[in-house]
Amino acid sequence: MSKIEYKALSDQVYDKIRRMIDDGLLVPGGKINKLALSETLGVSQTPINDALSRLTGERLVEQRSRHGYFVHAYSWEELMPIFELRAGLEGMAIRLCVENKQPSQMRRLTHAFDGFEAQVPESRYDDYLRADKLFHESIIEYSGNPFLLELMRSSGYLLKSNRRGLVRPPGETLPEHRAIIDAVLRRDAREAQEQAILHLLRSRDFMRTLKS
Repeated sequence: MSKIEYKALSDQVYDKIRRMIDDGLLVPGGKINKLALSETLGVSQTPINDALSRLTGERLVEQRSRHGYFVHAYSWEELMPIFELRAGLEGMAIRLCVENKQPSQMRRLTHAFDGFEAQVPESRYDDYLRADKLFHESIIEYSGNPFLLELMRSSGYLLKSNRRGLVRPPGETLPEHRAIIDAVLRRDAREAQEQAILHLLRSRDFMRTLKS
């Protein structure tokens, strides 16, 4: 296999393992079975090792001496500065979304939580988490700023944020999401930015009350 072909394979394996972490197929704190991954993805362990090394550098995976690789389980203390980062980035991103005024994109943002009532039953928490992830990813994607998008992809800060599931229940966060959406619909860029920042910092503040 040529170097170019190998690089393409290595990147594909990395992307697939990263997606498995994001989708919860590889659970936080769980040991990664390299042989099983090799069989599942139909590749040798060499690109598996390369991918795990990259993911270790991104702190999505950790290597424990003589024990192998594990999916990094983020503590609340570790997540707090990530949410502070998100507050700044997503606040600016939602402001740019409003300023860019792309109707098709606005529809995806403003309808992200359609179908959820004020009281979301626990049976729909997974659905709500998926909607939450899509909403926040879309904010960055539709900002129109390629550096924000690259930062989200390269740092994996959204993926890391979701490692412990919902930080607060939908009963608290759904009104906050809708306040952001309301500001977007009114084309109030400043209010959308402020609401996004408040939303994420409230989650940061809630983490302060928790123990890892």
